[in-house]
Amino acid sequence: MIRKPIEFELNTQGNPKTNSLKNIGLILDGDPLLHGTFKYNEFAYSIDVVKDIPQLFIEKGQLDDSYSAIMLRYIEDEYGVMFQEKLLNMAITVEAKSHPYNPVKEYMEKCYKNWDHKERIKDFLPVYLGVPSGEVTTLQTKLFLVGAVMKVYKPESKFDWVFDLVGGQGVGKTTLLKKLAHGWYTDQFTDFKDKDNFTNMLRALIVNDDEMTATNNSDFENLKKFISAEELEFRPPYGRHTIRRPKNFVMARTTNESTYLKDKTGERRFLPNMADKSQAMANPVTDLDDTMVNHIWGEAVGLYKEGFSFILTKEQQKLIEDNRKMFMYIDETENQIERVLSTWDDDWIESSEIAHQLGEDNLVKNRSLAKKIKYVMDNRHDWKAGQKRKGGVVHRGYRRVNTL
Repeated sequence: MIRKPIEFELNTQGNPKTNSLKNIGLILDGDPLLHGTFKYNEFAYSIDVVKDIPQLFIEKGQLDDSYSAIMLRYIEDEYGVMFQEKLLNMAITVEAKSHPYNPVKEYMEKCYKNWDHKERIKDFLPVYLGVPSGEVTTLQTKLFLVGAVMKVYKPESKFDWVFDLVGGQGVGKTTLLKKLAHGWYTDQFTDFKDKDNFTNMLRALIVNDDEMTATNNSDFENLKKFISAEELEFRPPYGRHTIRRPKNFVMARTTNESTYLKDKTGERRFLPNMADKSQAMANPVTDLDDTMVNHIWGEAVGLYKEGFSFILTKEQQKLIEDNRKMFMYIDETENQIERVLSTWDDDWIESSEIAHQLGEDNLVKNRSLAKKIKYVMDNRHDWKAGQKRKGGVVHRGYRRVNTL
């Protein structure tokens, strides 16, 4: 770009006004080095530096606070004008906002355009993590990947699934997620309540609770609330106003603990996938390259554009529920209740009858067992709470139902 004379707003002495936002804007737009440097990232809600300027030690990426001083010195040297840093920052904001872009959407569109229309998603986890191949693995992987695509195109969309990679120590679960995110990844948070974490999360496409650190630091109600949220409300660092942003990312978690699901009331949100290093055919660290990742996203975008449905059929729901059961933590009391139910001939059972089989005849005093029985029975699909009249007295209990 050839430098053209800049027609500054002048003061009464005939010099460029140093309190003019317009004058800095003219420099940012007209200077050969600075032209086209700043854009507003509509995905991350941030100002990005979109080109390197080696002469000024400015690098492509996030806007660095140190760049203001470098640019002010450059402007003073080139134009003989010294502006205030605050005014420069305001001008950068104006310049960036007038040039919006969405790098994640651009990437997805490029992946779709270059996709060879071969299906790879169904084999993705089996090949790279040794997850058992099958219908449930394919379904869960598609839900996660197409959900991520949906968040790129319609960030306000509701998506409350969490993609869990389980077991397979050393197989490369975290590496796979990082490479899949193509730079839009974070695991830098320790809970789901600290709003200082939200800015980092909103810059990512895949937010990974690595080793479930944040899950273990949060109570289950807060975790469920965060997963179900469609917006995040917070005040950015140094911000003057509270803002709301659509939750534009999908969540994943990794753990080496195989029976990690402990709360039956809210576990429907989680999609567990059991990794097995001995069954993996390729290594995410050495074998998963950009070409494969691009094709995976190309296929996912194709599914999204074809109208992929996130509403599960009854058969799909059962597939996921049956798979999830393998990851449920069951304590000894639950095991004993299960044994009672599996050998019970009648289609009606009461809490007191279950307790009696466990050697307890006074549930009034043993409230912890009473709560445990209710918790287990309320979360079973083959028994439903009900009432039954015996000898003129109404009894509360559970009636067996046909789940076929």
